[in-house]
Amino acid sequence: MSEPPLPPELPKKQRGCLFYGLITLAVVLLLAGIGTWLAVRYALKTASGFIDQYTSTNRIPIESVAISQSELKSLQERLTSFNEALEGRPGARELVLSAHEINALIQNDPEYAALKEKLFIMIEGDQIKGKLSMPLDDLGPFKLKGRYLNGVAILKVSLENGALDVKLKDVRVGDNSLPAPLLSELKKANFSQEFQKDPEARRTIEKLESIKVKDGKIIIRAKQPEKPEKP
Repeated sequence: MSEPPLPPELPKKQRGCLFYGLITLAVVLLLAGIGTWLAVRYALKTASGFIDQYTSTNRIPIESVAISQSELKSLQERLTSFNEALEGRPGARELVLSAHEINALIQNDPEYAALKEKLFIMIEGDQIKGKLSMPLDDLGPFKLKGRYLNGVAILKVSLENGALDVKLKDVRVGDNSLPAPLLSELKKANFSQEFQKDPEARRTIEKLESIKVKDGKIIIRAKQPEKPEKP
């Protein structure tokens, strides 16, 4: 399957926090891939029926989380400490984030202002769920402006031995399950590949030892800084 295109409203370079940026991009690319698949596999008349079934003229409400200024400040200090460790300076080598904290960061980061009413992250056990309500633009012959792609995707995210892997486990769009051939194709994709094309993101990933999702939290560890050679 060809790589799904980025929707126009999503910034091409994800900055800010690497980790919620990665999750955001993975979910958006996943759901954008549905439109690409329809365009490639179906004639216009057939695809129009799928568009009516899998998109909506209404957005779905996206939840928000409440966080106090003191809690947000503490969270940002943890991120700063971890970033210090990534740069080889004294700081916390491990960062643990809950879904509540990730959503709070998305809601309060100016660079993600366009996404806070479109994306909500949930973490259950070792899986990440992304709930999305994304306004669409016309795609080639398909007139999608004014319609929304509303869905929930379940992702598996891991990083071991320098290999970042973001794979789809399941996805629902509106009240519908995806067609089996489409779901099978999407499950083959590693949705971190587009993210890793950003040199800045690639350099950050190279400084990480692992990313794991466990017990409803994301656990990120920085590599042990190399000791300088003795003269």
